[in-house]
Amino acid sequence: MQQAFKTRYYLYSLIAGALLVLAFAPFNLFPIAYLAPAFLFYLMIKTNRRAQLVKLGWAFGVGLFGAGASWVFQSMHGFAQAPIVLAGFLTLLFVMGLALQLALFGWIAAHFTKSLLIIRLLLVYPCAWVFVEWIRGWLFTGFPWLLLGHSQVDTWLAGYVPIGGNLLLSLVTAVIAGAIVTILASSNAERFQKVNLPAANYVRVAEPLSHLSRVLGVVLVLSLVAGGWFTSHQAWVEDSGKTLKVSLLQANISQDQKWLPDQRGPSVERYMQMTRDNWQSDLIIWPETAIPGRFNEFTDAVINPMQQEALANKTKLVVGGFHQLPGGQFENSVIVLGDDTQPPDRYAKRHLVPLGEYIPLLQHLRWLERWMNIPYDNLARGSGDGLITIGDFKANVSICYEDVFGEEIIADLPEADFLINVTNDGWFSGSLQPYQHMQIARLRALETGRFLLRATNTGVSGIVDHKGKIISTVPAYEQGVVNGEIRILKGITPYVQYGNSLVVGGISILLLLGFLLARRNKNVL
Repeated sequence: MQQAFKTRYYLYSLIAGALLVLAFAPFNLFPIAYLAPAFLFYLMIKTNRRAQLVKLGWAFGVGLFGAGASWVFQSMHGFAQAPIVLAGFLTLLFVMGLALQLALFGWIAAHFTKSLLIIRLLLVYPCAWVFVEWIRGWLFTGFPWLLLGHSQVDTWLAGYVPIGGNLLLSLVTAVIAGAIVTILASSNAERFQKVNLPAANYVRVAEPLSHLSRVLGVVLVLSLVAGGWFTSHQAWVEDSGKTLKVSLLQANISQDQKWLPDQRGPSVERYMQMTRDNWQSDLIIWPETAIPGRFNEFTDAVINPMQQEALANKTKLVVGGFHQLPGGQFENSVIVLGDDTQPPDRYAKRHLVPLGEYIPLLQHLRWLERWMNIPYDNLARGSGDGLITIGDFKANVSICYEDVFGEEIIADLPEADFLINVTNDGWFSGSLQPYQHMQIARLRALETGRFLLRATNTGVSGIVDHKGKIISTVPAYEQGVVNGEIRILKGITPYVQYGNSLVVGGISILLLLGFLLARRNKNVL
């Protein structure tokens, strides 16, 4: 007899969502990425009511984003100087809004209550989960953070990334979660079944998982793990035989000191001295806004001297700061010093951070200035591609969280010989965010088959190889230089060629197929 759905299941779902954070950096307990969604799936098979399924998904999302992404509170309260109540309220809205996307997952699942349990666990729930992750990657400019696949970058399953990107990795992880339920769950589940009664078309019936279903779950898990091991040993790109000696500067200047007028000069002098200690490298990279102001403010003190020294040492120097446009707006940019190009090759950030680098309807929000710092104007959005010239090579450049958007990065492939990301995660010092950000960035190296050079102000800086492995780094919140050598790789991965289209198209077809099967209510297993 089917047990009644308990209200406490919502609390269980919230706790499971919060525990999922432990699967991501810096904890890296990757098996939780299978177990936490599996527990949610298990709770979902206990009901066929749409409202309950939506609430279960939403509660899971509140736990996940409340525990894993509430670091936005720190930037609003600590640096935007919003009162603690206002910052807490805005953070709550942020978390609740993100959680609605997991509510959408529950809403999609509610359309498949007539499907066999095995279909829901191994097809519907995993596909719906990834479909919602894809939506989160572009809706309202996108926030592809804490995607399920991020947690698997150090496992064999990461071998799927060059084929279908992070979404394919999330799909494989979610399928394993569903398979775990098929293996371990009891018969305490139900579905709708069509009957010939004058008063009703469908009734709820108990649906035990068959022995065949459990065997299928075991086989599926073993097959997916074996497939990940096999694909992780495939050579998608080839070595050109060329190398580059690099140095990434991490000056560890705290965010509360960086923009103080009396600290701007000493901050830049620290970077200049660290650079002078590493002229033996072919390429030196400063982090995002290492120059705390406009480039033209530092022309005589920094830009011209560094240009001359870089030319004399035959070293290329990538420097982050703000470029002022003729109309007065600013672009978050990097410039390349060390060649004769005038003006220097420059990249301006294209994917701006909502509520950070631009605020929608800014002119109507001036009244908030009595409680928090409101910028005078939005930053300007850069145009063009993300390629800059580094001597004989081309590099794809991303600034800050641009590196979380895989399809934007691959737009510059195969021309890009390697990837550069410059970041200032000092806004979130002491939180989970810098470690989560580095974990996400590593997926871009895997997807593109290119080395990644990641220079940050306070950490985590590092050199990442084309397999997503960190081959050189320095501890976060310490001053240091990441030195190493990268190989220039050629060729493209399947993900570079097809992007997310294979996975999104595939799961859309599977969901449609599952919906049609549910409507026909066929007992196929």
